[in-house]
Amino acid sequence: MLEYLQEYLGVYLATFIMWGFLMAFLYNMVKKSSSVGGGDKTVMWIALAMFLSYMVSDPLLNVTLGYNILNTTLAYLIWAASDLIMLSFIWFVTRKKSLNEVPAKLYIFTGLSVNILLFLAMYYDTNYAHFTGHWWFWDVYTVTVNTMDIMMIIALLCNKDFLGFVKLYRWGRGQAKLT
Repeated sequence: MLEYLQEYLGVYLATFIMWGFLMAFLYNMVKKSSSVGGGDKTVMWIALAMFLSYMVSDPLLNVTLGYNILNTTLAYLIWAASDLIMLSFIWFVTRKKSLNEVPAKLYIFTGLSVNILLFLAMYYDTNYAHFTGHWWFWDVYTVTVNTMDIMMIIALLCNKDFLGFVKLYRWGRGQAKLT
């Protein structure tokens, strides 16, 4: 089942994720423009940056432009570098914002960090380990990357601690007790 999804729907799923980041940006833009005084636009800028990053590295868009990123051995490194640049940008934009103000930033940091690690692991797997057949790590990669992307979209849409990551982070730093 996962092999079928990876082979036939993978490119379209990437486009759906990109569309989700676009919708998160548009939702936050409308929300901020309709509120008195505009409010804090941090989440809106994060959503725009995430959309642009995913759009630039979208496989379907690259094929349309005549370059198939999936046919290169550097695809996973390109995606890891793109996410690393996004982490740096988001840190810069949110450095003066607390987790109370922008809990979505912890979800974005977590999602991008997990994705970077998985991209690097897949790069190693395909270029140095030379696994030629389908094996369990590819399924873990597929499910985890897409789950992280969906988690980041939800975080940008609601800007709330919906999975308890902020509470867990504070507990880990000794700032709060788990209830």
